[in-house]
Amino acid sequence: MSWIGVTDHEDGRFSKTGLGPEKTAPCPSPLLERGTLMFETRVAGHQKPHDLFGISHPFPWPRELTFRAIPGGGIAMLHRHHTEVNHAAIRWADDGRTPTLRVTYAWDAPNGWGRLALERPEGNKIISRPVHMPRPLMKDDMRDVILAHPARTLSKEVLFAGISTDVLPVGPMPSLHPATPIATPGGYRPAGSLQRGDTVTTDTGDIVPVLHTVHHVVPARGSFAPVRLRAPYFGLHRDIVVAPEQRLVLKGSEVEYIFGQEAVLVPARHLVNGHAAIWNNTESTTEYVQVILPRHEALVAAGCALESLYIGRIRRDAERLDASVLADIPSRLLPEHARPIHQVLGSFEAITLVDQRAA
Repeated sequence: MSWIGVTDHEDGRFSKTGLGPEKTAPCPSPLLERGTLMFETRVAGHQKPHDLFGISHPFPWPRELTFRAIPGGGIAMLHRHHTEVNHAAIRWADDGRTPTLRVTYAWDAPNGWGRLALERPEGNKIISRPVHMPRPLMKDDMRDVILAHPARTLSKEVLFAGISTDVLPVGPMPSLHPATPIATPGGYRPAGSLQRGDTVTTDTGDIVPVLHTVHHVVPARGSFAPVRLRAPYFGLHRDIVVAPEQRLVLKGSEVEYIFGQEAVLVPARHLVNGHAAIWNNTESTTEYVQVILPRHEALVAAGCALESLYIGRIRRDAERLDASVLADIPSRLLPEHARPIHQVLGSFEAITLVDQRAA
């Protein structure tokens, strides 16, 4: 079992047997001894601290779980369990923007381990802090926080929140629907069927080996909300579904004229315009997959060039590697990706390019 609750300002879904297709019998214990609580929020610098997300109950004993925005940028967490209190704080320098931040609190109470992590979904930077001797959470409290109990706090800045019964990774995430057709020397194959040792055909026509594949199930909200890229736009011969942060490789005379480069990378979220790309309605959770290639080459998905998983130099950072979806892969078997294969466009640049192509 993994995700048992997902909520936003419009809907909340909770099930002790799990929200995904693989439901299990609920554990009779009223406690969540281990798990992960994740939410995303848009937070700029504030002069005063204020609560973003949490819940507080006085009975049968005082308990509280609160995440608060810190003045100047950052997140603080407080977990009160009767007379015991755990807290952690992470500062994130305010650069004047209102970025989307993903907050991930994972705990394993039996082993005395906890972690509060903060990251920008569109970036490659993660800051984390240990949480000493975390206490379990009450399942009923998690139900109440998901299903909008009056004691819940859910700031308008929070995009979504989810609760899982597993300790989940942070860092680079897969971003292709498992059914996405990927070009290989033998023809198109579903992305979810690719394995280490298979080969794929890149956007330059080269044949390269798949070093590793990664799979992950996430809430279908916020920076994970599926985007449907529609044919015949972007060279597609059929629709495909990707995560908002999946980057497309766009080429053409407009790219060369505007940016002075042969190709650029554009996150799918910047392309959502109601016709070429739309938000794809789905269930509470969704599965994504991706492949790791030797030099961060671009895949061909249904005729469209897409970035393969960019992992940077994570193999050199044992702590980050251990916290990621790559944790089970020995560092010696991972490649190093010095930088993205092309310039990554921001929102305004992407809109400019799309408008120029439509003109």
